[in-house]
Amino acid sequence: MPLYLAVDLGTTGCRSILFNEKLAPIGSSYEEYGLITPKENYVEQDAELWWALTLKTAKTAIAEAGIDAKEIRGISISSQGITIVPVDRDWKPLCNAISWLDNRCEAELEQIRAHYSAETITATTGKPFLPCYTLPKILWLQNHQPELIQKAHKLLMPLDFLTARFTGKAVTDHSMACGTLFYDVNNQCWWEEALDLFHIDKNQLPDLGWSGEAVGTVLPEVAAELGLAPDCVVALGAQDQKCAALAAGLDADTVTVSLGTAGAISQLHSGETSAQRGKCSYIAPGAWVTEGVINTAGTCLRYIRDLLYKGEPYRLIDEEAEQALAEGRELFFYPYLSGPSDPDHYASSTGAFYGINIGTKRGDYALAVMEGIAFQIRIILEAMNSYDSIRDMVVFGGAAKSDIWCRIIADIVGVPVCVPSTAEAAGAGAAMLAAKGAGESLAPLQIAKTYQPMADTEAKYARYRAIEKKLFAEETK
Repeated sequence: MPLYLAVDLGTTGCRSILFNEKLAPIGSSYEEYGLITPKENYVEQDAELWWALTLKTAKTAIAEAGIDAKEIRGISISSQGITIVPVDRDWKPLCNAISWLDNRCEAELEQIRAHYSAETITATTGKPFLPCYTLPKILWLQNHQPELIQKAHKLLMPLDFLTARFTGKAVTDHSMACGTLFYDVNNQCWWEEALDLFHIDKNQLPDLGWSGEAVGTVLPEVAAELGLAPDCVVALGAQDQKCAALAAGLDADTVTVSLGTAGAISQLHSGETSAQRGKCSYIAPGAWVTEGVINTAGTCLRYIRDLLYKGEPYRLIDEEAEQALAEGRELFFYPYLSGPSDPDHYASSTGAFYGINIGTKRGDYALAVMEGIAFQIRIILEAMNSYDSIRDMVVFGGAAKSDIWCRIIADIVGVPVCVPSTAEAAGAGAAMLAAKGAGESLAPLQIAKTYQPMADTEAKYARYRAIEKKLFAEETK
C-alpha cells in the first residue's frame, strides 16, 4: 500500500501526517513551538527546532499508523512563507529565523523605496509594499549583521530549510519565492535587477523548482532515523495556502477559502491575468492565483471566546450565534484587529463593533464576528473581480467545523459553500505533491457537505459597507 508523508510547518507548530492512496490520514502528530520576541517588533524562531520537531512528529505519526516506514514512497512539505534564516554548509542556522510576523524593517522599506515605487513593486512582484516580506529582512541582516551574510552558504525559507535537511539540496518552489519581494511574478523567475541593486548573491539563494518535482531521495542518515527506504523520494512542496488550495480542488470556477488564524481567499488563473496585487505563482508553469488576505479571521472568534466565553466550548458560541440570527440581531464587526487588511488597507483601521445597545447579548457579538468575516470574503472577491464568475467555494480551517458559520458565508457571498472531508487540507496538498514526485497521482479531497445560500443579505451587506467607509475611509482622507 503506497503511503505519503506530509510535513505541515506552520507559524506556531509542526504537524506530520501519513496519508494513504485515497488521501485519507492514517497517522498524525503535532508539536507546538514558540515565537521568540527579544524586542518590540522583533519576532524570531529557532529553525533547528523546526527540524527536530519534523523528525519527532514524523516518528510519532509512523508509530500511530502502525506501518512499516519503508512503505512510504514520498515526502513533501507544506510551509509557512516569507520567514528567512541564513545557514552554513551543513544546513545549520547561523542565527534565529526572522519570522514573517517580524516588523523591524521599516528603515529597510525606505531603502527599497529610494529605488522603487510601491506601484513598481506590486506590478513586478504582486505584493504590497510591507516590511513582512523577505527582501527587507535580508537588507536588515546586511545592515545590522553583515558578518552573517558573509558567512552564510544559503539564505533559506522554511520550505527550503526542511527540504535541504531531508535531501542535502537547497530548492524552493515558486509559491514560496513569491513572498520574497525579489521574484518577478509575471515571468516566474528571480527579479535579477533587484538582486543586483541590493547586492544579493544569487548563489546564496535556493534554486527555483516547481511543486511536485522530485528533489531527490532522503539522505541516508534521515532514512535510518525514520526507518525509511533509501529510495524514498522528497518532492518539492509549496507555501501552505497553495497546498491547501490544491487539496481543496481549486480550479477556474471554484475559489478556496482558508479560515484559520488568518483568512486567505484564492482564485486560479491559467494563462496571463491582468490582476497584479495579490498575484502569485501556483504549482505549475503558466498558472497563477490571485489572493486576498484577512489578517485576523479565526483569531477574531478566539478573541470573543476568551473575552466572553471563558472555559466554554465553541459549540455554545454557535448555539448563541444561531439564536441571535433567529432574532434578527444586527451588530456589525470589522475584523481589523491587527490593522489594515485586504483589499482597502484603510490606514486608520482597527477592530470595531458597530450597533451596540443596552440589549446587546454576547451571542450578538459571536454572530457579528461570523458575519464580519463573511462580509470580508465577499469584499475581497469583488476586489479580485471574481464575484460574478465563481460557481462555488471550498472552505476549510476552523470555520469549516461550524455549521452556522458556513451557512452565513453561503448566504452573504451568495454561492454554495463546500466543506472537504478532512480539515488538514494543507497536509493533504503536500501528500498530493509527494505522490506526484513519486510518479503517482492522488485526487483532491472529497466534499463532505455543501451549504446552499438561502437568505437575501444584499441590504445588510450594503449597510455594512456604508458604515465601514464612514468609520475608516473618511478618516483616512
